[in-house]
Amino acid sequence: MKHPFYTAGAVFFASTFAAIAQDAEGPFTYEFSIEVQSDFNFDSDDPDAEINDTFLTIEGALGYAFNNGGSVNTSLVFEPLADPTGDRFLDLGDHGLYVEELFYAQDIGLGGVELVLGKFNPVFGIAWDAAPGIYGVDFAEDYEITEKLGAGVNFPVGESISVQLAAFTADRTILSDSLGESRGQLSLGDGGVSNTSGPESFTASLTGEAGDLSVTTSFQYQAKGSTDTHDQIGVALGATQAINDIELLGELVYFSDFDGTANEAYYFTVGASVPIGPVSVSAVYSMRDVETMPTDNLFTVSGEIELIDGFTASLGYRFGDEGGVDTQTVGLLLAYGF
Repeated sequence: MKHPFYTAGAVFFASTFAAIAQDAEGPFTYEFSIEVQSDFNFDSDDPDAEINDTFLTIEGALGYAFNNGGSVNTSLVFEPLADPTGDRFLDLGDHGLYVEELFYAQDIGLGGVELVLGKFNPVFGIAWDAAPGIYGVDFAEDYEITEKLGAGVNFPVGESISVQLAAFTADRTILSDSLGESRGQLSLGDGGVSNTSGPESFTASLTGEAGDLSVTTSFQYQAKGSTDTHDQIGVALGATQAINDIELLGELVYFSDFDGTANEAYYFTVGASVPIGPVSVSAVYSMRDVETMPTDNLFTVSGEIELIDGFTASLGYRFGDEGGVDTQTVGLLLAYGF
């Protein structure tokens, strides 16, 4: 279980940062979130996996806008960078601070066309971000694309369609390392898809909206790195739909050469969220099927309530069948955002 005084301390510091930011007038923008999460694996086919892990995550996004329609933007993340080997309670020695994004964006004034240059997260899929609940994104985060160095363009097509294009390589600058727990600076020899000498990888994503329905289709090509045998190619089709107070989500993703190998892979996610009084109740089912490996299944249920403005508490249950090992988890998440 979480230690209550630590959560109160996190909220205090967040309030202090907010007061400082609000005193500053001008073209600055900011957004912060502080989370304390506790996961208890209370039943598993692997007894060594029955542990309690309580950890801290802080994310911040900062921006400065120029008068010419340009802006400099960055996002910072402080989170655990090492997996627990046993019970862990707020062991900050396992946490590290790193720069997830640092880019320049320019509105070029052609009906909302925006150019992006620097380190950013190319768009591919939606479930890694939009699936509800504490654990709903767990499988979909496998294909989230982050920390890439290159260029992108975002532009509208009419009033209901938007397109995002990007060309990139993996970030191998000093920003690929972290403070505190060190990840180490990435090099070409580390391999991995999109870890190439130049921007040889690209994504294309199109989102269309019609009323309360939003549909996103995405394509990615990530060139093989030094340790890979194949280029990774993937397509994703995802949708969200609001029906009265119910929010629905579904996404199907296919890879022809997953993770730089010859293996095909499929991901499937469906989820729903509905308010019941002051509580938002959600459920998610995800499937991960990678060729030559056992099919994994994930089922989650969560309830979330806002206790005060910006401060929420969530309670969740997770059943995971991963690598042929069944594990059940209960979790508590306290979050403050401003």
